[in-house]
This record gives sequence, C-alpha cells and structure tokens, in this order.
Amino acid sequence: MKNYYINKNESYAKDIALEDQNILSSVRAANTFLAKVILFFGLAVFISAVGTFVGFQYLAPLFLKNPATIWILFAIEMILVITSRAWSVKRPINYPLFALFAFITGLTVAPLIAGIVLEFGGPSIVIKTFFATTLSFSAAAIFGWTTNRNLSGLRGFLWISLIGILAVSIIGYFIPWSNTFEMIFSVFGIIVFGGYTMYDIQRLKSFPPDRYIDAAINIYLDIFNLFLFILRLVAGVERGK
Repeated sequence: MKNYYINKNESYAKDIALEDQNILSSVRAANTFLAKVILFFGLAVFISAVGTFVGFQYLAPLFLKNPATIWILFAIEMILVITSRAWSVKRPINYPLFALFAFITGLTVAPLIAGIVLEFGGPSIVIKTFFATTLSFSAAAIFGWTTNRNLSGLRGFLWISLIGILAVSIIGYFIPWSNTFEMIFSVFGIIVFGGYTMYDIQRLKSFPPDRYIDAAINIYLDIFNLFLFILRLVAGVERGK
C-alpha cells in the first residue's frame, strides 16, 4: 500500500513537471515569435524610410513626368500584400520579397510627402505627423494587447471600411474633392486603421509561430496607413487656417 502511494505521488509529480515544461516551452515560443515580429516590423519601417528617401531625392522627376509609374508601383505593392500569406513562409524567397514590399511602399508615399513639404515650405508637418502617429499607434496597440474584449467582431466593419477607402481613393484621384471632405475622409481613415491596429495586435496572441513575417506586414500596414491619414488630416487643417 505504501509503495502504491509513493508511485502515485511520483507519477503526479512527473505530470506536474511535464505540464510546467510544456507551459515554459509555449512561453518561450511566444516570446520568440513576438521578437521576430518586432524585428521584421522594424526592418519594414527602416526599409520603407529608405524607399521614401530614394523616391524623394532621385525619382521625383520620373514620378512627375510619368505619373503612371506610381500606379505601377502601387499595383506591385498590392500584389505582394495579397499574396503575402503564400510567400511569407517560403524561404529564402520570403526575405527579398518582404524587403521589396517595404521599399516599394516607401517609394509610393514619396510624392505625397514631397508635395506636402513643398506646399508648406518645410518638413515640420511631416515631423508633427510622425510623433502623432507614434502616440496614436502606441495607444491603439497597448489597448489591443491588454484588453480582455474579443476584438474579432471588428473584422467585418474594418474589411468593408477598407474596401470603401480604396474605392473612394481611386475616385478621388480622378475627381478632386473639397478640403472639408479631405479632412472628414482622413478622420475616417484614422479610425479604421486605429481599429486595425488594435485588432491585429490582439491577433498576435493566436498567430502560428511560422507566420511572423505575415504578422509584421499587417502591423506595418497599420502604422503606415495611420501615418498617411494623419498627415492628410494635418495638412487639411493647415490649409483651412
């Protein structure tokens, strides 16, 4: 009888130890995944900044002479985004495609930033937008990570809103709108991508470990578009003064 209890206690202790080991392994895997997401997110921001610099310094004449070039770059960017779930886990092609995607997003935003710098006589608005974007993104990210609410219910609204933003943006390229509408549209864009930030940050907790590039792309697109809409809003406010 004594041996029975000893064996039972030993078996129970082994089960606890195994469970603790599994929990520890899961925590380590989660930490590794988040570290990779942060790394690739930072790389995307850096590479896109390089792309913006190259577009601003060296390709501005080309963009002015052939505006269709921007649309070609935008089309390539969209193709890379849409197919990212397929190539993000395929080594070694995923790394150069990721770098290409980030670089092209930087190129596509260069004309907008150049136009605003020229219109307002300096980069002060861009610098203000950078700090405003950092604060807004951080607040949304913290809420998304810490909230106990399930934000998956936002998915439908965010997806429909994104389609609407793309459609209105294309129409606006051919049919210019008023500065008032520009500010309203920008506020809506900020709301949508603030929501996407919260949603995507919360999703990090359930992402497969090998999808770190895919996750980094999602978060990068959130802050990238948040920056663009805040920039457009600030510019609109300045024009209205």
